[in-house]
Amino acid sequence: MSRDLAAKIGSMTRSKLLLLATIITTIVSIPAVLPAQTSKVAVIDFERAVVQCAEGKKSSEKFNATVQAKQADVVQRQKDLDDATKKLQNGARTLSDSAKADLQKDIDKKTTELQRLNEDAQKELETMRDELLRPIAQKATALLNQMAEQQGYTLVVDISNPQSNVVFANPKNDITEELIKRIDAEAPAVSSEAPRTAPPAGSAARPAANTPAVPKAPDATTTPRKAQ
Repeated sequence: MSRDLAAKIGSMTRSKLLLLATIITTIVSIPAVLPAQTSKVAVIDFERAVVQCAEGKKSSEKFNATVQAKQADVVQRQKDLDDATKKLQNGARTLSDSAKADLQKDIDKKTTELQRLNEDAQKELETMRDELLRPIAQKATALLNQMAEQQGYTLVVDISNPQSNVVFANPKNDITEELIKRIDAEAPAVSSEAPRTAPPAGSAARPAANTPAVPKAPDATTTPRKAQ
């Protein structure tokens, strides 16, 4: 049912960065001259770093506002459809065949419009999420690689990715907060260098070759009930 759209879109919060998390690759940089060097491992919650940095919070607020507007429209249209369906069901014995036929046409029209609205909303939200989050993820990836090289990590594991199969991670090895600080530290520089008439540098950036698209939203397309 379309009334479930609010719950389905709410589930995007977790899934929206699942594929973004896969851009965190294993970083191996053991010098050949030190074959016996002890490995230095770190863990990162890449998803949290992207959505909890200053830019990520602003993007989330903008995205959530759009989601709420879409939800409100869908809820109202679903109510109109339910009312028409109920009217047809209640008048099954009292309405003329012509009146029932007109009501059924109206129900079919509302059903089609609601289905299209669901599909269009899903596509729009996917595009919007990609535009909002991709630049932040690209910046976070570059900064993480830089951090790993500077601090000599031989392995960085992304614990936000369910595919990682991490059983235990020592909080002392978690570098998520440090990455968030580095992302935020770069934000003012980007804003000050961008021309006033131009969009923020991040939004104009082309996706890096190793950065996959933001994952698709859960299927929000539903088929409203028809009168029996």
